[in-house]
Amino acid sequence: MLFIHPMWDHESERIGKRLCTPSEYTLHVVAELIGFAGLLMLLATPLVLAWRGVVGTFQAADLWSLAVPFAVGFVSEVLFRYSWRLAFKWGYRYDTERCEASWLEAGERRTYKYPDQPADATDRGRGADLAG
Repeated sequence: MLFIHPMWDHESERIGKRLCTPSEYTLHVVAELIGFAGLLMLLATPLVLAWRGVVGTFQAADLWSLAVPFAVGFVSEVLFRYSWRLAFKWGYRYDTERCEASWLEAGERRTYKYPDQPADATDRGRGADLAG
């Protein structure tokens, strides 16, 4: 997925990776930004080439500029995968069923789970106030 990387499954996964490996999380964010820039270039390049064709300055060698967005997307994908490889090296794991991230720190397993909403913030609690 050269330009758009998979979304986080849950906030626990995102925050867990940030807590486990801050530098790898930053690398992950940079990879997503580079991928987005590559996607914008992929959309803009044909428009620039078409404009050059209309103006009359288009040359066949200009078609090589279509390779640039794919090269940027490839760099983005490499950085994205490398960030996950380093996170897994530090023992990062995510349990999708429990929505819980865990990693090894100083030889022991640490866990993180995003806090759930408080019980008074449910729709049933607000609906009771409106019905009364």
